[in-house]
Amino acid sequence: MTGMNPLSLPRHDSSQWREYCNTYVDSCIKSAEEILDRVRTRSATDIRGAWNDADILIEQAATLMETLAEVHPESDVRTLAANKLQEVAAFRSQRDGDPALYSAVKDGLEASDTQTQYLRDLVLRDFELEGAHLDDDERARVAELSDQITVTSTEFSDNIRDDVASIQVPLSSLGDMPADFIESHAPNDEGLVTITTDYPDMIPVLDLCGDRDVREALMRADYDRAPANDEVLARLLRLRDEKARLLGFKGWADYATAPMMMSDGDGIESFLDDVAKAAKPAGQADAAMILERLRQDHPDADAVKVSDSRYYLELLKSEKYGVDARHLREFIDYCRVRDGILNLASDLFDINFTAVADAPRWHEDVEVYDVASGDNRIGRIHLDMHSRAGKYGHMACFGVVGGIADRYLPENALVCNFPRGKMTFDDLETFLHEFGHLMHGILSGSGEYARLAGLSVRGEWDFVEAPSQLLEEWAFSHDVLRHFCVNDDGEEIPAELVESIRASRDLGGGLLTCRQLTYAQLSYRLHRDLPDDLAAASAAIEAEFDVREPLEGTHQYRSFGHLTTYSACYYTYQWSLAIAKDLFTGFDEDDLMASDPALRYRDAVLAPGGAMPAADLIENFLGRPFSADAYQAWLASLSK
Repeated sequence: MTGMNPLSLPRHDSSQWREYCNTYVDSCIKSAEEILDRVRTRSATDIRGAWNDADILIEQAATLMETLAEVHPESDVRTLAANKLQEVAAFRSQRDGDPALYSAVKDGLEASDTQTQYLRDLVLRDFELEGAHLDDDERARVAELSDQITVTSTEFSDNIRDDVASIQVPLSSLGDMPADFIESHAPNDEGLVTITTDYPDMIPVLDLCGDRDVREALMRADYDRAPANDEVLARLLRLRDEKARLLGFKGWADYATAPMMMSDGDGIESFLDDVAKAAKPAGQADAAMILERLRQDHPDADAVKVSDSRYYLELLKSEKYGVDARHLREFIDYCRVRDGILNLASDLFDINFTAVADAPRWHEDVEVYDVASGDNRIGRIHLDMHSRAGKYGHMACFGVVGGIADRYLPENALVCNFPRGKMTFDDLETFLHEFGHLMHGILSGSGEYARLAGLSVRGEWDFVEAPSQLLEEWAFSHDVLRHFCVNDDGEEIPAELVESIRASRDLGGGLLTCRQLTYAQLSYRLHRDLPDDLAAASAAIEAEFDVREPLEGTHQYRSFGHLTTYSACYYTYQWSLAIAKDLFTGFDEDDLMASDPALRYRDAVLAPGGAMPAADLIENFLGRPFSADAYQAWLASLSK
């Protein structure tokens, strides 16, 4: 196989990981500093090239350390990686706040074409977002705040990752759970079964356990994790606000949206208000529908609790549409789904995957594949798909190496917490979602500039969920699912069952959109209002936007990990959904495996990465500007 070589990592059982992390980051920073000195003193003959060389080194160091801090099995290595990540973040903040560098780049980074002009505009904006244009005292305070924000964000994330809660329940209370779940949860000597808040436990219980008290107890345990984050979050909100105001913004939401497609904080508020107008009536109708069914089992119930909705939506899908989650699980096995999604991506994007059994990895569970176009290796993926102690507790795509044309092979990791055997349909849909991110990262890995990378956190982050939400559409095609949704007897998933899944897809869509609104408003309003009482403010937001009865006395915001990465901008999930709905109009819904639209999408949207504004990517694929018509039609359909 031709192409660039992947990053050389230690083996999973190596004792060299600490030395590796130190050497890798220290070398990147040292080399970047030497290059930036030449830019600062204007001795570099090519300012653009030198700046990019240093930027690449900084991005590579940050990318790998962010991943290892979340996935390495040894706690001391995770801690070290988190500390090294803070070093890189501090170095980058100092760089972007350096007035001498700002002046040198402003004078010397000449724009000879459209892409270089775009690069120049973004780099200069990055400088201004770190205060390079301010006076000495203000600039020093911005730098101090940036460092404190990085440290505090890491503390918030660490507290969530390290606090896995659990409950113990009688085996009899799990009587309606699938046999494979029961078999994997042996009771102790007292006949009690331990259920954790990790995904492989929590999602099946919330979906399938008929014992209302068990579901509520598990959700309460999950919602009250990371109690230390009350103080940490309050501190983080105030640090962000002070930084934003020093830089001339009226608050963090305006600062956070500066690199986004969204205009500003007022734009977030207006967008979410429009979504709420359409979603709230549909959500209330969904809650009434669930309450009616709930009362068949619990006649005294006066409201739908947040711990009720997943179970009763699954039950209603079964009763109304014949979609039985227990029966459906028989067709959804992790290994077959993995292989099927790899084959799907191969067919859609004209690439192939080859397992690399002897590849170095951070844990023996990690599955490594080379990605090739023809005989040319174009990337490497790492599938870290099952739960373990100390690992990132949700589902996400992380970078390992940022791809740069002819210099670095792009490598990305899926970090998930799926069961090792039977999965739910939600698991399958989530797998496709995260694989959309993965393909975005790999296929955009041949650009020239680190600043224009496809998954850059400094880019238009409110676009980044669109490719992942788009790929979810393939979960509802029998032509797709029949290849890998096969039961243990070799029988493929029936076409009628997939049609029933499609018919039931938007059942509860209003309620679920209201829940997403709750998260989005929590993200936005906590940054807007800086409330003294986070618990009271969060409860008020939940009461306003969710259509279910909250679990009083809980504190879910403490473990809402997106408050670090998305900060005030969780609106992006609905914003990106609007884009995904529009992008999907470029495909033939009756022939999702057609090669022409998939390859055009690959070349027009995924491959360019951040080399141009996201609006241009959309227009290049669809042949017209972005339209919210498909999204608005979908919202309207939820009320029918």
